[in-house]
Amino acid sequence: MVALPYIQTSVFVDPRYAFGGNQLATFWDAKTCADLRPAEMQGVALEMHFSESTFVLSPALEGCAWKMRIFTPAAEVPFAGHPTLGTAFVLRHKRLISRTAKQATLELGIGAIPVEFPSAEVVRMRQPGPKFLDEWRNRRSAAEAIGLTEAEVSDAAPVQFVSTGSPFLILPVKSLVSVRKATPNPVRILATLAGQPSRDILVFCSETVNSDSQVHARMFAPELGVPEDPATGSAAGPLAAYVERYECLPRHRRGDPVVIEQGYEVQRPSRLVAEVLGGETMEAVQVSGQVELVAEGTFYLKR
Repeated sequence: MVALPYIQTSVFVDPRYAFGGNQLATFWDAKTCADLRPAEMQGVALEMHFSESTFVLSPALEGCAWKMRIFTPAAEVPFAGHPTLGTAFVLRHKRLISRTAKQATLELGIGAIPVEFPSAEVVRMRQPGPKFLDEWRNRRSAAEAIGLTEAEVSDAAPVQFVSTGSPFLILPVKSLVSVRKATPNPVRILATLAGQPSRDILVFCSETVNSDSQVHARMFAPELGVPEDPATGSAAGPLAAYVERYECLPRHRRGDPVVIEQGYEVQRPSRLVAEVLGGETMEAVQVSGQVELVAEGTFYLKR
């Protein structure tokens, strides 16, 4: 039996709500993680059954403080937002990154990702510049995969795959009522998007629950074992770039923060802030959120 110490956090919390944000289990001891096989990491992540669990290892890339591997309940992923912020918070909490440090670099599957610590509770990450990939012409099929009609999809901007490290199919919807009533059909999503750059769907509208938010979003990733994600940092970057490129927010100025609310439909209200850097060139995207320490314990892995 192997004893694996871990810390549970909630990432992208909104202080106005209890039990919000996206839950994360971080197995922070690099020595014990180094002895784990990938199949064991996958099994631990399935047992925890959060959207993701992370495992800290010694880095291979020069200039990186630590390496992290990210597992959903169904698969390892090379990049994800809330695991990056949450793991950075844990490393600082355990003094594996100095508590006085204002920034650090972590090694992920896609390479080096810089993180910053604007305050004790807020962590910010820098994502690569956006890539606007294929447009999805069949609006009806995308809408029906999440229980909506084609008429509920906005025609003011394209349905398109966008990535700042991980691709998502971004589906603009006309109203908050439609976004909130969406009912994803996992089998249909996987069949509809088979062979595409991603089978993760991000649906959004510019109507919001809170007046200080600009976008209400939901994200469905059945292929990864995540029927609905409470807060998706890797999708916040593509979404911010998308709403700027297609001018989806009439009172928004280019480069200003885009405040995204997510997770309300799964009782995990969350607040994500994304900023597109570089003006029209969109050189990078910053995504930040508040992280809360929730629990600390030991996972006993049988061998």
